[in-house]
Formats: sequence, structure tokens, C-alpha cells
Amino acid sequence: MIDLDVLNRCPLPAFVAALDGIFEHSPWIAEQTAARRPFATRFALLDALCATMFEAPREAQLALVGAHPELAGSAAMRGELTAASTSEQAGAGLTRAPADALGELQTLNAAYREKFGFPFVISVKGRQRADIVAELRRRLAHEAEAELRTALVEIARIADFRLAERFAVDDLAAAGREILAMAEALARYSERDDALCCTYLSAAHQATARKLRDWMLQAGLDAQIDDVGNVVGRWASTTPGAKTLISGSHYDTVTDAGRYDGRLGILLPIVVAGLLRRRGVALPFDLEIIGFAEEEGVRFKSTFLGSSAVAGRFDPALLQRTDAAGVTLAEALRGAGHDPARIAALARDPAQLLGYVEVHIEQGPVLLDENLALGVVTAIAGSRRFRVAIRGRAGHAGTVPMYLRQDAAAGAAEIVLAVERLCSGTPGLVGTVGRLEVPDGAVNVVPGRCELSIDIRAPSDATRDAAVDAVLAEIAAVAARRKLRIEPEEIVHADATPCAPALQRRLDAAIRAVTGAAQSRHLPSGAGHDAMMMATLTGIGMLFVRCGAGGVSHNPEESLSADDAALAAAAFAHFLQDDTP
Repeated sequence: MIDLDVLNRCPLPAFVAALDGIFEHSPWIAEQTAARRPFATRFALLDALCATMFEAPREAQLALVGAHPELAGSAAMRGELTAASTSEQAGAGLTRAPADALGELQTLNAAYREKFGFPFVISVKGRQRADIVAELRRRLAHEAEAELRTALVEIARIADFRLAERFAVDDLAAAGREILAMAEALARYSERDDALCCTYLSAAHQATARKLRDWMLQAGLDAQIDDVGNVVGRWASTTPGAKTLISGSHYDTVTDAGRYDGRLGILLPIVVAGLLRRRGVALPFDLEIIGFAEEEGVRFKSTFLGSSAVAGRFDPALLQRTDAAGVTLAEALRGAGHDPARIAALARDPAQLLGYVEVHIEQGPVLLDENLALGVVTAIAGSRRFRVAIRGRAGHAGTVPMYLRQDAAAGAAEIVLAVERLCSGTPGLVGTVGRLEVPDGAVNVVPGRCELSIDIRAPSDATRDAAVDAVLAEIAAVAARRKLRIEPEEIVHADATPCAPALQRRLDAAIRAVTGAAQSRHLPSGAGHDAMMMATLTGIGMLFVRCGAGGVSHNPEESLSADDAALAAAAFAHFLQDDTP
């Protein structure tokens, strides 16, 4: 294993020796990259090495590509490949191919070399022989310069896998730093230069999916991107008839996002699974880690597209929904290489599942305020939302006496305060007026019209509904007293989602084991999560992790400490290995 601190300080020869073989027979890349030290993370090191490669003269790039062996070529047959190349080709099934398949591959290799003057290079990790042959045929149609660039991109991916092996996390204390570094690296894939924005099936979104798939492969999982864009990694148990535990969250973002909402729940299980596999741990169940493709609803105004497919609740009618540019969901899926007709087949069988557990930043200040790193979620709050139209009578601000006014804005002010009053004092109950407008308002006009929104949430449907009834009664009283016409329209009604008691107990035990606390903090989640959709399929559990900056989320200020991430990783590892009933 490589110690990054040592690598940053060591003499040039030691630096080059430590990175030997990352780029095939090309030590010049490490030599020229050493001057860019220090590197904060292995991802920064990889970026610097690849920058050296991409910035090199064309002749040096051609020499680098030419240093790679042909797939299943004569050097492979004679056993003359480097250890890394031998392992990679064997993993793709190239060294065990039947004679006719080898003949086809060698014929295509010869045609490729004749056209471009260098060998066909592809990162074979996660690919099988048929996929490689199909890609070789496709790339034979490239122009020379485009193909050289493609070959360099593949070499960068090969370097990523090789570097990951030398920097593999081998203790839970380092897991937190690794998770934060991965989140930082993932944030580079954005639709905006000035902020993190990764909406469903955009170029940034697809690049994020590919990187998550590669990290799953690096952790030793079988990984693929499914037909709704979910990234799925699987660690199969050796236990006969084993059922499956699913863990995950979403990787899409809002338009100006933080780095950890959703993504923590993908990266943390990947890091923990990789570490446990390297330790030789065997789980008595299959572990499936899913990076759900869409939860936020930004592009197509429909949430949970990824998890609804897994839960068997994807609505095919949504395929005709369009984004702001008029692109249908079906067109976007096909453009990303997915087949909408296969989405229905993604549904999991509830009988084969043990449950679903999601790790998530709290997105609130409770744990931060109580100086606690972790908490067990008891339920995901149900919500009811209303659009409220208030009609009064507009009039001249200077001539209508106060006692004769039908002021829509004054009525709205009373409603805002009523929501605050009626939703205070009950644990878990919250009420919000998030939008308040006076359409066509003017400084010298008594408002005749006002519009506002009301959002009421609670972990108990009965608690939430009682608050809604009280608020609606107050609205009726305001309307009568002020002679206003007030029309509340319910636009969202989502029931609360309780977490499975058994999974809560298991998470509680994990937190107590890694913190030494006599008891863990239990709290509801006021935000929506993929777990809500997964609860229609199986029992759910959620582990909350403290976030800083006042608990802010959906915001670039969203923060998470490496220590808290490491503690959450330790708790998740304990949760997976806990053998108590």
C-alpha cells in the first residue's frame, strides 16, 4: 500500500518506483508529475498523472499507447505481460477464450493496428469478452485523432483501477477521509462551472454513474448501470439461498447542491464493503448497494424515478413527460443508452429481501445541537401541502379606512403566524409557509389578492392531520373575521413511513458499539428519501449522520466531518456483521 504523506515527501526515484506500472512501461509520467506535489488525495494524484499524460506531446502519447499489449495477443500467449495486464485480461475472460473467439479477436486487433498504427487499448475491468469485441468493432470506425484520444481515456481508467489497489483503505479510521475525498471527486461532474448541479441523465449525471460503477468494481463488487440509470453493485454471499440486504441512496442533485445529500449513502457502503472484502469477511446475506439515479425530481418534475423502478412502482406514463427543452423521459433514457421497455424487469422480489438501510446526513440541526455524531431514524415524516389563494378587495392605501379594509395580505399574515403557533410544541411536527406573494402588489394599494403555500409534516399521520385540521379551522376563522374569500387547495398528501423496529434495534446496537454510549439518539426525518419508496417493498432502516453549518442541506455549505463519516462507517460495518437476532 502507498502512504500519500510519504509519497508527497519522498525523493523523485522513490516516487517513480512507488507508481511503477500504473502506466504501462511509462515511468516518464510519474517523473513529470512529481513536481506537482503535494497531493491532498489519491484522486488529486490521479488527476495530476492523467493531466501529464493528456498534456504530453503526441509522440509521447503514441509511445504510451504502443506500450500496451494487444488483448489476447502473442505476448499474452507467451506469458510476457506485466502482472497487472495479466490479471486484467484474465478477469475479462480473455485468457480462457475458445480458439474461434481468440481468432476473431486477433483478426480485429490486426485490422485495428493496420488502421491506427497502435494496439487497441481498453480498460477491461467490468467488461466481458463480448462487450470488448463489440467495442473494438465500434472504435474501428473512428478517425485517427479521435481514436488516440479514446485510447488515452481508457488508459486513464486503467490507471485509476491500478492506483486504487495501491491506496485501498485498510482501516475504518481512514474510511472517513476516503469518503469525503470521493464526494469531492464526484462533485467535479456538474452541469455548472460555479456550482454542483447533476440532474437526471445529463452528461454530468452519466459521468457520475460511470465513476460510481468503477468505484464499486474497485471495491470488488459486481457492478452495472441498469436501464433507469441506477448504479448497482452486488456482493454475493457464499451462503446457499442467501437473501439480499439493500443499501443506497441517490446521486442526482438539486441545482446548487452540497456534496453529501444522497451521495454519502452510496459512497459509505462502497468503502465499507471494499474494506470488509479485503479483510476476508463473509456475510451471510447478499449485499446490494444501489446508487439511485433520480430522487430530487428536478428535470422531469417527478421524484423517486430510480427507487420506484426497484420497488416495482415505476409509472410508464412518466415516459412521455418532457423536460424544459421538450425532451421526453423516454428519449432521454434512449439517448443515455437505456431501454425503457426493460425498466419493469428491474423490480426486486420482496420475498428475497432482508430489508433496506440508508445512510444519510441529517439535513437538520438536531444531532449538531446535541453534539451527537449519529442517530437512528424512527420514521420519515408524512407531509400535506396546500396552495392557498386569498381574495379580498383592493383599494387606495390613503382613502380606505382601516376598519373597512378587506386586506388579503393582512389575512395571509395571520395565517403564517397561525401555522407557526399550531405546529409548535409537538415533537416532530413542523409547519412552513415557504411561498408568500402579493401578485401585482403596489406600495399605495391595499392588497386585494395574496397567495401562499403551507407544508405540514410529522412522523405520525394522526399528528400531522390534527395540525392540518387546526390550521384549516383557523383559516376559516380568518376568512370570516376579515371578510375574505380563502381557498386552500391540497396539492400533496404523502403518508408517514415508519422504520422497521428490527432494523432500528440493529442500528441502535451498532451506534452504541462504536460510540460507547449507553443509548443512541432516535429521531424522525422531516425530509423525503428513497427509503420511502423502498418501504413499499421491504422494511427500512436509516442511519443519520451529523452535518455541520447549522445542519444546512441542499446548499453548497452542506458539510460533514471526516471523523463523523468514519464513525458512521464503523457503525455500518458493525451493522452488517452483527450476528444477534
